[in-house]
Amino acid sequence: MLLVGAVLAAAFAPFVYAELMPRLEQHVIVDPTPARIAKGRMFDDYFVVQDLGAGTFAIGEPRYYQQNYSYLIIGTKRALMFDSGSGTRDIGKVVRSLTRLPVTVMVSHLHFDHFGGIGAFDHVAMIDLPQTRADVSNGRLRPGRYAYLGFWDGRSAPATRITEWLSPGAVIDLGGRSLTVLSTPGHTPSSAALFDAADHRLFIGDYVYPTTLYAFLPGASLSAYRQTARQLLATLPGDTILWSAHCCRKGEGVAAPWLTVKDLRDLDRTLMAVQAGRATFTGFYPRRYPVNDQMTLATGFPWNNR
Repeated sequence: MLLVGAVLAAAFAPFVYAELMPRLEQHVIVDPTPARIAKGRMFDDYFVVQDLGAGTFAIGEPRYYQQNYSYLIIGTKRALMFDSGSGTRDIGKVVRSLTRLPVTVMVSHLHFDHFGGIGAFDHVAMIDLPQTRADVSNGRLRPGRYAYLGFWDGRSAPATRITEWLSPGAVIDLGGRSLTVLSTPGHTPSSAALFDAADHRLFIGDYVYPTTLYAFLPGASLSAYRQTARQLLATLPGDTILWSAHCCRKGEGVAAPWLTVKDLRDLDRTLMAVQAGRATFTGFYPRRYPVNDQMTLATGFPWNNR
């Protein structure tokens, strides 16, 4: 029986780890000490606002243990909020202080630290994929247990009515600026990004960010990660800045996290080496592979997260 249990645990390691993670890595949800930020200004004692120029603001949660950043992108007719924050505090009041235009929120994926604040918004857009449609019941979307992972923080998934379904490749017109919806699976099957072609900015969520990339939880896929990397490298201008969701860059302090196309190329090379069995890792589960001085790729066993 012990052998059978070990085999099952290895086979279903992403789900086993997800269930055990709250006990293995206990955490304080909100740091009780004041935030020490490197860029931007504190909105109150919790949120930070960083003006990225061209009508774009990064809204961070520097005291939240995952140090999330969401992005408010403002046109002349309406604004779009990319990710809704963790929901630990009301991000809506920050948004309302920055624009009086109608605001639509769209999440990069359904994990609790990105979808948790969805209740602050009346207009909700969602990438139109089978995985997101599958979570709709009675006209409302409520992510499933492993799509949301809210049990890590003792949270239940909220349900929300989707007012705008956006197919991959759809263009969002904000008035004077446009954003293209991209499907970017890898971290999760339904991960999405927004490309601002005029300003060479890609808002990328959790697909890639400084620090450790989570490619070992339920729904993660190394082959999807690689396919997305190759598609992005084939289409993005070389000077594109990738604005991501979790702080912080090494040597920069607490500020909106960003990467470059070079970092994406480094990730693609690492993914290729991992899939070929040529990369060296540390740790048991997850396995950690160095990408460059900003990133580490954490994966499951070879038979997990294919």
